[in-house]
Amino acid sequence: MRALVASYAVLAATLTGLVGLSATTTPAQAATAAAPVPAPAEEDTAPLGVTISSMTPASLPASGTIAVTGTVTNRTDETWSNISLLAFVGDGELGALDEPFRNQGELEASMATPYDAVVGQRLTVGGRPGEVEELAPGATSIYRVTVPVDAIEPNGAGVYWFGVHALGSSPSRPYDGTAVGRARTYLPVVPRRFHDRPLDVALVLPLTAPVRWSGDGRVADPESWASALGPEGRLTRLLDFADQAPVITWLVDPALVDAVAHLAAGNPPRTLGPGTDETTSADPSTAPAEDDDVPPTPEAQQAATWLDDLGRTLRGDEVYTLPYGNPDLPSTLEHAPRLLDVARAQRSEALTELGVEPRPVITSPTGYLDADSIAAAGDDARVLVTDRMFADLDGREPPPAVADVDGRRVLVTSHGAVQGSPGPGPSLTPTGLRQRVLAEAAVREIKGDRRPMVVVLPSSTALDDPAAFFAGLSVPWLDLGTLDDVDRAATATPVDAADLGYPALQGNRELDGANVAAVEELVAGGDALQNVLVDDTGIGGTITEEALTGLSYFARYDEAAALAATDGARAWVDERLDGIQISDSPGITLASSSGTFAVTLTNNLDHRVAVSVRAESDRGIEVTAPERIVLEADGRATAQLRATTTTNAVHNVRLQVTDPAGTPLGASAQVPIRPTQVSDVIWLIIGTGAGLLFLAIAVRLVRRVRAARRGEPGAGRRGSSAAPPPVEVG
Repeated sequence: MRALVASYAVLAATLTGLVGLSATTTPAQAATAAAPVPAPAEEDTAPLGVTISSMTPASLPASGTIAVTGTVTNRTDETWSNISLLAFVGDGELGALDEPFRNQGELEASMATPYDAVVGQRLTVGGRPGEVEELAPGATSIYRVTVPVDAIEPNGAGVYWFGVHALGSSPSRPYDGTAVGRARTYLPVVPRRFHDRPLDVALVLPLTAPVRWSGDGRVADPESWASALGPEGRLTRLLDFADQAPVITWLVDPALVDAVAHLAAGNPPRTLGPGTDETTSADPSTAPAEDDDVPPTPEAQQAATWLDDLGRTLRGDEVYTLPYGNPDLPSTLEHAPRLLDVARAQRSEALTELGVEPRPVITSPTGYLDADSIAAAGDDARVLVTDRMFADLDGREPPPAVADVDGRRVLVTSHGAVQGSPGPGPSLTPTGLRQRVLAEAAVREIKGDRRPMVVVLPSSTALDDPAAFFAGLSVPWLDLGTLDDVDRAATATPVDAADLGYPALQGNRELDGANVAAVEELVAGGDALQNVLVDDTGIGGTITEEALTGLSYFARYDEAAALAATDGARAWVDERLDGIQISDSPGITLASSSGTFAVTLTNNLDHRVAVSVRAESDRGIEVTAPERIVLEADGRATAQLRATTTTNAVHNVRLQVTDPAGTPLGASAQVPIRPTQVSDVIWLIIGTGAGLLFLAIAVRLVRRVRAARRGEPGAGRRGSSAAPPPVEVG
């Protein structure tokens, strides 16, 4: 599975190279004689680089010859001459064929063999070596080597080293018989006695890719898609590869198929639906054409052709569909489990039109799933995990083909089978991958291990010569079937979910919670936009489909770009929701403790909308609004709201526009509201004060009148005075 992981990094970086993520861990291999986890082999620095392009037949036949073809490249800055290419076979000991590989652990360990290690003897008797008279610096030449089967004398059943040595001379290095270039693969030897009960093997082909949408709803990076869908593109060659398969099982991300369908439609920008005039703000060169007679672009024709070919290729094959967008299951379940239900419920319109009935499956690019992800699989979902998760189970070797994980039936995939052949030379060539699949199957056969084998093919494998790839798998001791065939052929072994291995490194790679939250908000925004539109335009489903691609396992490897894409779509949604506005008011005075008041709602969209208004305030006031207020396209309307107060205070009420379900849309207004009881209190206070003043004046006048009648001094008019008293002088 290391090769599968590596393949996903290539795809995350470029759609043309289409798939893969690099893993830095080397898993333990469960086998009868498990070898230590090998370190990566050192880089090949030999003067000549040698590859193996084909090997026919793929296992040791009873008679005849084995033909090998490939290339030899001069890596130096001097010319090499008299180059001979000779086949070799061995088991790790020069000149001996005593101990072939007989278990998976030994095959795993062989991947770390140094490039210049001596692992076999050259076959120089009979046959025909490859010959290259001269090779200039940087030049490449094709070779062909044939070896008579009689020259190979294996010591029993097993898997042997097989490959090619290059010998030659240069001005600085005379010919000395030492190999100056090597390529290695495996040669299975499975005698006739093992042919009666062939091993069940299911080949699984993922159809996944990073799907990203631009802010305006177009498929992002259309140039890369055009390359992948072209005659020599990765996606096209993937279909050609599957066409040659006698039987194969697909794992399809529906989001990829819908993205290609969108490209086939001309990759138009997102709109609110039929009748919209939003394309005036978009790039006119890519806006949807109103004239049905306008011919599609070459890129659109290319995508449409690929879709037709896909439908033809899938017809009759076993097809499983991943949750929409191939979401990062552990991260989604941790941060927004509802989104997994949304992804599983989402259906691809393009796949439906191709006649594909969804059969759910959950897995991951690395094959690792945590216990929660396994438990969350639907009852009808197929579950695939890597055998590396079973490496630490005490006393169990090898891992089961099918496990019963706390009541959930789980199919176990082979990590080793997809590592390809050991270096030097590329590991994941079609020949290298095929020979490793055969090697893994062979060691099971010769041990009497009847476990069926599931092989999830790494999409980074070169897809050259698929006919030869599948012809080489046509051996009497191997029976190609489907996932369903493997499931029926195996008995489930009970395994506690707590005993499964989920390395911390896998947890560290999970998608960040901020990305999941952004996707959740975008889905909610799309739902709100759909809810306000009187006509069902399907915009909510469109936004949901685009949003779910932001949860993809591929998003792990460029989280910033994935988040930016999600935010771009959210900005588009918010811009439309902000087109529905509500008017502010300087203040409203109610005629009594309750009353109605009007607000104005404006719709700047070119579709009819239905909204409501929600009020937020302190205690002492309640504001109710109509449940549904319909606004015409580019229109406005006045809505009557009722307010009821229980206090005499002035209330600052925030009116928020919502969809009919109560989800806020963004627009709001502040409205101060006061009841008429406030004015009555003021006049009461003023009246009371005036009454007290007049009462005080009246009391004072009465007192003066009485004093005047008694002749009291000072009882006269204001300003009069009595004669002063006499002053005594003595």
